[in-house]
Amino acid sequence: MLLLPDPNQSALPTLSNIATCTPEVFGIQPCQWQLQVVEAIMKGGCNVLCIAGTGMGKTLTFWMPLLFLPAGIQIIITPLNLLGKQNVMSLVKAGIQAISISSEMATPANFQAISTFQYRVGIISPKQLMQPEGGFEKLLKNPLFVLWIISIVIDEVHCLTEWGEFFPEYQELG
Repeated sequence: MLLLPDPNQSALPTLSNIATCTPEVFGIQPCQWQLQVVEAIMKGGCNVLCIAGTGMGKTLTFWMPLLFLPAGIQIIITPLNLLGKQNVMSLVKAGIQAISISSEMATPANFQAISTFQYRVGIISPKQLMQPEGGFEKLLKNPLFVLWIISIVIDEVHCLTEWGEFFPEYQELG
């Protein structure tokens, strides 16, 4: 049996390293709570719940681990297609390849590109995520792909209860 090293197991950067590297790539100086969220994500082994007001910088905490785990991929679940597209534009501007998968983008070619790590970030709608036998389900059934996932982030999680009756897929994310 061949045992592959876990690509996400490397020396964790210090909070100082994270604080120094983040503005170089994203042009934003992170605050202490953002650094602590990133540290928790990168340590792994537990769920991380981040609660902060609109515009406070939660999204930056999703992107910072990419700076220190260069082979990893972040999966972001968002109910808002426009938000997914905006995040892709911001990431590409920072030199990080990303794709937003909504109904029109859920093609076999795009899922193949994700599976071969042509993107560092995959942003997906709950509807596409929960598609039975869909492209994302196939990715999650591939143990080699799963090995490279840094984290799976549910963005706008308050929508689970607020929008559940309109988007039943969002209530099924458990």
